[in-house]
Amino acid sequence: MAAGEAFTREQHDRIERARRGAEAQTGMRFWVRVAEFEGNIKLEAEHLLANLIGSPRDPALLVLIAPGSRRLEVMTTQMARRRISDQAAGLAVLTMTSLFAVGDLVGGIVNGLRQLADAAGRGPELEPEVHHGQLESAPR
Repeated sequence: MAAGEAFTREQHDRIERARRGAEAQTGMRFWVRVAEFEGNIKLEAEHLLANLIGSPRDPALLVLIAPGSRRLEVMTTQMARRRISDQAAGLAVLTMTSLFAVGDLVGGIVNGLRQLADAAGRGPELEPEVHHGQLESAPR
């Protein structure tokens, strides 16, 4: 896909299913942005992630892709970094860029998200907690 082309509905749905699956599997927030960016993509990713999260303590991850300039950045919050090592993120980036190189932007994103979710593992399980006579879920 050339820079500036929109995803088809099917491609968008594939990416969205992978993103939602990663969130469900990990309990983390995942975002994917595909666009061209001026300047430093790492700084852009930091800025975007800071604006997307509710708190710096939230486990969250942003995949920022500039296909035309062949740039990719995976940015995590500190809490997500505890679950996804630099090595695991690097392997996911390698997977994505390998597929991008053969023209499979969507496949690269989908496979990269799956790898990142697998690296993060399952999120903290919720335990039922009784509070004031009501059943609530609370993190461990």
